[in-house]
Amino acid sequence: MRKLNSLRRHLAAALPELARNPDALQIYADSGTIAVRDGANLGFEMRYNATLTFLDCQYAPAQIFLPVIIWLRDHQRDVLQNHQSGTEQIRFKVDPVDIHAVDLDLSLPLTEALDVLPNGSGGYDMDWRAEPPVYGLEDLADPAALLRQLWGQCYDQPPEFWAGHDAPVPDPNTDQGNA
Repeated sequence: MRKLNSLRRHLAAALPELARNPDALQIYADSGTIAVRDGANLGFEMRYNATLTFLDCQYAPAQIFLPVIIWLRDHQRDVLQNHQSGTEQIRFKVDPVDIHAVDLDLSLPLTEALDVLPNGSGGYDMDWRAEPPVYGLEDLADPAALLRQLWGQCYDQPPEFWAGHDAPVPDPNTDQGNA
């Protein structure tokens, strides 16, 4: 699926650890449906829930959520513009692995539309439908700079995992073996 591949590439570029360890991100579609109508266009629209699982994640959640939101602005903007989608359909779950890492599941609704129309030579042309343009919103000038700024802020302090407990974070300047 094109959007899943695009999202994986975007996250690998935005999160350096994923570029080094691509197996740390599992990404797949579930709960899918196909919307199709009878007519000259034999195309269809795939509607599905994208599930992203970050394994042994040591990023702060904001470091994951922001690149996903930036990707949605370009590839599925209607999710951000629809109040219900933006507040209820983007979901996450955090499972602690240990005091330093979590498995983080993130799910969001995606669609991909394919047009299949007769061409002049007796065959058919297949074209993936572009996202509809959105007027009145400016594109981000430099999303990578925004992400670097966020990383700098997050790396200056221990990550917050929302793991359901306040785990002590060892101070690298003290003897960690003796409490």
